[in-house]
Amino acid sequence: MDPHAARHRYGPPGRRLLFFGLVRPYKGLDVLLRALAAGPPDVRLTVAGEFWGGVGDTRRMIDELGLAGRVDLRPGYVPAADVPALFAAADAVVLPYRSATATQNVDLAHRYGLPVVATAVGMLAQAVRDGVDGLLATPGDPMSLAAALHRLYEPGMLDALRAQVVPPDVDAAWDRYLTVLCDALGRR
Repeated sequence: MDPHAARHRYGPPGRRLLFFGLVRPYKGLDVLLRALAAGPPDVRLTVAGEFWGGVGDTRRMIDELGLAGRVDLRPGYVPAADVPALFAAADAVVLPYRSATATQNVDLAHRYGLPVVATAVGMLAQAVRDGVDGLLATPGDPMSLAAALHRLYEPGMLDALRAQVVPPDVDAAWDRYLTVLCDALGRR
């Protein structure tokens, strides 16, 4: 989908971030909402995915922070056909995790040519190259994440990060997976 058409489909034109996937407390959406309130005032956020425990608390927080006009909630399963448009409409993917081992969302963002703003937890600290193809913030710290959002939108930064994004080599990853699996099963 054309990025301009995707932006129109998902709200008014302007700066837009994407929080994508299952919404669980450890993923830090509340931290991102606080950071968004303290970050650049013209940045919008799309939250697309299934919410654990419903969206009521998130809606209340959005209202309390005065973000109702800047956050687009798309609760529920996201059909595969809708994924490209969501990513085309975004400037970057934000992964404000409090804790994590790994996530496929960095690869997914990079597949669509998007930089990632993430917290330095688990494998995120290795998967996102700070200042190269994304930005890192301190886990659980809305002000650190807000600073990263400000930095993302400094003149030239977004373009510089996008230029360094390398799409994942899916075939190589699959080959590594099969090798590990076969080794574990003793079938090599």
